[in-house]
Amino acid sequence: MIDTLQVSLDTEILSIDFFTKGQIGEIYKVHTAQNTYILKTSESSNRLQIEANMLKDINKYNIAVPEVYDVSETHLLMSYIETSKQPKCTQEIEAAKILSSLHTVSNDARMYGYYYDTTIGPFTQKNEQTQYNWTLFLGQMRIMPMARICYDKGYISKVMVEKLELLCRDMYKRIDMAKITPSLLHGDLWEGNILFNINGAVLIDPALSFGDREMDLAYILMFDTFGETFFERYQEIHSLSEDFYDVKVPLYQLYPLLVHVALYGGSYVPQLERLLQRLKV
Repeated sequence: MIDTLQVSLDTEILSIDFFTKGQIGEIYKVHTAQNTYILKTSESSNRLQIEANMLKDINKYNIAVPEVYDVSETHLLMSYIETSKQPKCTQEIEAAKILSSLHTVSNDARMYGYYYDTTIGPFTQKNEQTQYNWTLFLGQMRIMPMARICYDKGYISKVMVEKLELLCRDMYKRIDMAKITPSLLHGDLWEGNILFNINGAVLIDPALSFGDREMDLAYILMFDTFGETFFERYQEIHSLSEDFYDVKVPLYQLYPLLVHVALYGGSYVPQLERLLQRLKV
């Protein structure tokens, strides 16, 4: 592999050092005389190619992401983001800037979903394109497929699956879809997937689709990634819907919470149960 990487970088590689364990494979730092790069690895699949495509798609809109240098079925080579320590207030302002820019991106067809299937962690996200009907997409392409994965792993009960099915069936009654415009979503916005350097914020590890932009914001609230400063600055560009906190936040946290149940097991199930109680299901 090293020869392939040296050709892609057009320079000699001095060392490749283990960095961390990712969800689909090991991650390394690649050092040359001039720069450092990140090398993701996996078993042979199309997952890293999908990640490369998503990064390139975001980059088309002049939104900061790592630059892709080489990709195959087993590796992805991209620029290393040298992070810098910044006050929390500065981080929240920069995060609001980059996310409001991302959420400004839409599509002429009013399409929910994406142009190809994407990934979130080790899981595939089916992105069958659904015109106009956001709640149908959210229920059929996100919540229920992940609920079935959780059920098959033995983490949630059949009763909970049935509650989720009922919720998804009637979700259109809870959300005014006429007020939603499809926005480009990052899709996996925990604090590790937004980095900060001297130039501002950088997005990594996206799970792209077009959807209600407040889906990303609900994810941010789920783990208290950002606070008041972020939301104040974000709302200078995009106002929040009147039902955001009471209705959308618990609905939109279901999918990322199910992803965490599928990844990490039953410790997240009580939080899922509390969400369903809050939604009176």
